[in-house]
Amino acid sequence: MPTIDPRQWRPLFDAVYEMNTAKDHVDFLSAVVAGMSRLIPADLCLVHVLDRRTQRIVIRSIPEMPYSKEEVAYYSANPAGDPFVPYWERTADRRARRRSDVIPLKEYVKTPHFIHCQKRLGFIRTLALPVAIDANTVGALTFDRRGADFTKRHCALLDAFAPHFILAWQRHVNPWDIAPKPVESTRARLQKLGLTAREAEVMFWMTEGKQNREIAEILGLRLSTVQEHVAHILAKLGQENRHAATVFAMRRLERR
Repeated sequence: MPTIDPRQWRPLFDAVYEMNTAKDHVDFLSAVVAGMSRLIPADLCLVHVLDRRTQRIVIRSIPEMPYSKEEVAYYSANPAGDPFVPYWERTADRRARRRSDVIPLKEYVKTPHFIHCQKRLGFIRTLALPVAIDANTVGALTFDRRGADFTKRHCALLDAFAPHFILAWQRHVNPWDIAPKPVESTRARLQKLGLTAREAEVMFWMTEGKQNREIAEILGLRLSTVQEHVAHILAKLGQENRHAATVFAMRRLERR
């Protein structure tokens, strides 16, 4: 297993701290997806926890849940169709794994799971961590991308986070009785500045300190396409350069 880049220890510690200072499970799960989405860039970061006794489930994601009702219903009725599920059952492996570690992606795109659950959104690459909190409570952290695959270092980061997740979850009582608070995603808030959905995606990663080439890799776009989006963002926000646009957007987000 590769060692974690020392530069990533601080954001990992920040994610653990935010999670542990949450006042209840609602804030806890929101802190988890916020911290982990900063640590491991992805098009979708999702955490869900299931109470096996009652089949109740709590879910948080960044951005807001993009799956349609039909996609969620198909997955709920066919969970074993996800290649991760039979892999976990067959191996009892509880380490973070990429989808490409458990099935060749050329095969995965032919499966009913991809066709009915992921194809519309284009999520081919996934990083997942199964979490057994106790005998009755299980969960998972998942990250989905359309572009470049996750790395083994991402797996190491997620494995390092897992025990802290379990301990922090156990600090709270009766999460199933807490109604979820509606959370407006950062990308949705950026769209309110007059940006398109794709421009908001690019602007989001700009606020995360990513350069154009990195954004292109994350979103699976050409560098020239990202540069065009940045030019449109500058024009719409009335800013002279990307730094000014980033500062402007972050200040507007802080006011909301």
